[in-house]
Amino acid sequence: MGVRDIHELHKAYGREDQRLFISREWDYENPLLVINQVREILAALDLVALTEEEREWCQEILWFWHHHAISCAMWKRDRVKARFHACEAIRYQGVEHPNKVTRLLLLLIDDKLAEAEAWVQQIDEDRETAQYLVDLYKEGKMF
Repeated sequence: MGVRDIHELHKAYGREDQRLFISREWDYENPLLVINQVREILAALDLVALTEEEREWCQEILWFWHHHAISCAMWKRDRVKARFHACEAIRYQGVEHPNKVTRLLLLLIDDKLAEAEAWVQQIDEDRETAQYLVDLYKEGKMF
């Protein structure tokens, strides 16, 4: 990706991730996509051996990859993969991470609608997206 450090990697990764996600070319099964190559490299790292800052940025990229893999699995109507990626995303998500949609997705994947609807009430920043996902689930269009 032509980057020199973890900050540049995060920015370059984010740009490519968004391009692929918006165009729906994002696919966790395509080894040729640079986002998947980055994920493979980062997942193979011993995160404990990194500095705290490097570890946090690596975890952020890995969280983001798995977070979008949930949507990709939903496009493919694969609940098993969606659940796997939701659990992985939550594993990489920092305790203070502001994103609340990942947990919402896991609740919906696990058919916990009442908990999901309660969770939506705790979401401020992405409330519209969260409500859209709950509505999608209720309409039977999530899987």
